[in-house]
Amino acid sequence: MPKVTLQAKQELSRPMGARWLSIVNSTAAFKIEGEFGSLVGEVGRVLDLDGFKQVTFKNDTDEAIDFEYEISNIKVYAVGKGVVSVSNAIEVSRIRESIKVDANATVENGKMAMLPSNHFEALAVSKTHLPAGKTIAVFPARLAENRRAIIQVITDSANFTPVRIANSEDNTATGVYLSGNKNAPASFEFETQTAVFVKNDSDEDITLAGGEQWRA
Repeated sequence: MPKVTLQAKQELSRPMGARWLSIVNSTAAFKIEGEFGSLVGEVGRVLDLDGFKQVTFKNDTDEAIDFEYEISNIKVYAVGKGVVSVSNAIEVSRIRESIKVDANATVENGKMAMLPSNHFEALAVSKTHLPAGKTIAVFPARLAENRRAIIQVITDSANFTPVRIANSEDNTATGVYLSGNKNAPASFEFETQTAVFVKNDSDEDITLAGGEQWRA
């Protein structure tokens, strides 16, 4: 099988003594020209040259191109064989490289799926009661995957008691606002790895419920 190197902007004419021209290997696409016009030459292409006795290989690029071809009176099919040109080498290597997946996800049946949390810890009893105007850290910081915090206001009162939720004591004045009671609990659930602070924004004691979940 002839092997050819086309320098940048080079043309090369070759006689064709058979009907079928097959491009076996190539580092890049090039042109195949003749009385039939101009066609793209690339790996996997088989040209029927019936009636044409000569072709010109043409490199219009600024880089040299190496390719290999064969001519035959028998048409050759590439069956069951992945024909990939050298120019596709970068894409192929990416497919072969392992896919990096974060620890909180997995692949199931070809689809990405989040791994569920597998730990849960309820709010400590000592932190369920919060006097009027006070602020406490209900959960410490936890560097864990899929870590979520859940806060509920379940004060046994006819009034809706308000609280503020934030990631530090300094931010509670402008933190998330909740207002509820035992008959109509107010809830807030969010993803965080920081500590969680709750401020009693009412003038009466309040009762909290909740917990944190994460994946270990």
